[in-house]
Amino acid sequence: MNLATGKHWFATSTRMDYGPGVLDEISGLIKRLDGRKVLLVTDPNLVQCGMAEKVVSLLRGQGAAVDIFDQVTTEPTDKHVSAGVLCLKEMAADAIVALGGGSVLDCGKVINIMAENPGQVSDYAGIPTKFPHDSPRPVIAIPTTSGTGAETAGWASITDTSRSLKMALLSSYMEPEYALVDPLLTLDLPPRPTAYSGIDALSQAIESMLHRRRSPIAVALGMHAVGLISENLPKAFAHGWDLEARSNMSTGSLLAGYSKRLGGCVAVHSIANTIGGLHHLPHGLVVGVFLPHVLRFLLPGDMTLLAQIAQAMGGHTDGMSTRDAAEVAITHVDRLLEDIEYPTLSELGIKEAEIPRIAQLTMEEAGIGGNPRPMTIEACEAILRSALAETHSSRLSH
Repeated sequence: MNLATGKHWFATSTRMDYGPGVLDEISGLIKRLDGRKVLLVTDPNLVQCGMAEKVVSLLRGQGAAVDIFDQVTTEPTDKHVSAGVLCLKEMAADAIVALGGGSVLDCGKVINIMAENPGQVSDYAGIPTKFPHDSPRPVIAIPTTSGTGAETAGWASITDTSRSLKMALLSSYMEPEYALVDPLLTLDLPPRPTAYSGIDALSQAIESMLHRRRSPIAVALGMHAVGLISENLPKAFAHGWDLEARSNMSTGSLLAGYSKRLGGCVAVHSIANTIGGLHHLPHGLVVGVFLPHVLRFLLPGDMTLLAQIAQAMGGHTDGMSTRDAAEVAITHVDRLLEDIEYPTLSELGIKEAEIPRIAQLTMEEAGIGGNPRPMTIEACEAILRSALAETHSSRLSH
């Protein structure tokens, strides 16, 4: 694809403040917004560890009343959204602060918009999402992980519990007005969510660069994100207290999120969304399991870009053919997964008998259309079987 001859766009409405300690700026921010009643959307773990209380104290220090909605679990559902909307309306909140990982941020954004629109969130599933009404109240997104890019994006994934199906939502109405990205908030993130969120960011960057809709800016941001994440994720996984590694992961995550915004995700996220909806597994976990398998399928569609990704990951490709260099990128992904102790698909409890249904649902996902190499249902089933047959030793042998 000749990026120089295409037409591209780039726009964002989120004011982003970044750096260690920027959480403290929420006091002045809520004062400027004249926020008097704030709904804090978070999860039980952040309440238990005291991080939510720190935010509450900063908000109340400016005279704001604060209610906490902490029912968001690993993957947000339509029931979480409905309960959050009820809480928001009972309080008559004039601002939302979403504190947590991508699930919390997604839920906070959707709670905000659904409080202004009739019906249920399942009524609006689809891309683009056609909400009749915008929300008058601001959303302040504060990520505690480095991976989803949800803090600056107008997209969200919500599970429809009646169908065990992840719904994709995309609307400019859901873009947070403000994002406070403080790497200090990630220092206590345990190794597992560090790995899952980090691989999600890596996959977003890679997928956005491979997407048929990619732009020169998406490639530039994505390449830098790939370099930062592949170098710093193992450090953050092994030494969570390493602020430099955590800061670089926060930066990589931000860049990956913007890259995704300018390109889009392909089959990796399509498969992960399907399995995540059926089995309620962490999104980043499933993304990582399938990333190398989808890349092997996509390799003939864009070997040159994958060869460049290999170099961004630190691969030595001098003197190699373009195809061999492209395969180095996939090898590096496999090695990274082993370095951060990623499970295989069989260890997640997925069975061979499920493959036809998973493939069928995956083919209905929007991301399939962005693949640089068209995918059939038979090819999707082959990817699923390849992942199911993988062991840790076979992963390392690639």
